[in-house]
Amino acid sequence: MNSKIKSLCECDAPYPEIRAERKNAHYARLLSLAYAGQDSELTAILLYSYGHQVMRGKCPEMLSGVLSAVSVVEMRHLDMLGELIVLLGGDPRFCGPNPRVGINTAMLGYACEPAQILRNAMAGEEAAIRLYGDLIKNINDGCVRAVLKRIVMDEEQHLKIFKEMAGTSVYNGR
Repeated sequence: MNSKIKSLCECDAPYPEIRAERKNAHYARLLSLAYAGQDSELTAILLYSYGHQVMRGKCPEMLSGVLSAVSVVEMRHLDMLGELIVLLGGDPRFCGPNPRVGINTAMLGYACEPAQILRNAMAGEEAAIRLYGDLIKNINDGCVRAVLKRIVMDEEQHLKIFKEMAGTSVYNGR
């Protein structure tokens, strides 16, 4: 993968230390939404990995590389959220707040055309940014909030990249 693409898909700011002020099962459940819920890091990883595979070797090939690089950043987010969930006293299962309901990959927005892949990616990043905003408002733990705020910086970077790509004639069919 092109190292320039990889470096553009993550903010320069360092991530804060992964820690929690104290155990809080409610906060752990809230974080499970961003971990493996409908608009979660897990969902993003799956969609971006799929998009990377279906665009590999196709025009515009750069999209495959960007999706791969963004997926790796989302994997880092997933790992950080999982660690926070454990520190808060939760269980980092791949399900939303209800541990009996796992993620349903049939409900993912699979797309094979560049313009639709980018529309789905932008919608997913916007939803993630909203979700993290809600989590930041509802979690009163400065350590956890610092991590969430830093993750939002990456999500905003991803949205910017996808919007820029969608605005070019190569990706929107103009």
